[in-house]
Amino acid sequence: MPLDRYPIRRLEEDPSNILDRQVWPAVLPPVAQVLDDGLDLTPATVLVGENGSGKSTIVEAIALAYGLSPEGGSTGARHSTRASESLLADHLQLVRNAGTTRRGYFLRAETMHGFFTGSSESRV
Repeated sequence: MPLDRYPIRRLEEDPSNILDRQVWPAVLPPVAQVLDDGLDLTPATVLVGENGSGKSTIVEAIALAYGLSPEGGSTGARHSTRASESLLADHLQLVRNAGTTRRGYFLRAETMHGFFTGSSESRV
């Protein structure tokens, strides 16, 4: 896939579903910044920050808004152990690049670790 044809080029807050900035996860500075200013994505966007700063919350919300399972897997995969994701995805609007695929895969580290180690917590 040419680098200018990646599926999502920008994240924005859905103007018809504004998230209260006084509730979690909007109180996390990176999440508030995405909601306030949007985020332009490139073929390789890197999020950097301390543990608990909101990186995984943003990535998980992108996956959910894209139609992927929050626990990882391909588009259409719906395995689930227990819901733990934030409501951020409901408040995001993805701006897609024209003509790109709607298929995808969310490689969530916790889920993949469970699959590889045989942990019963991740088995469906």
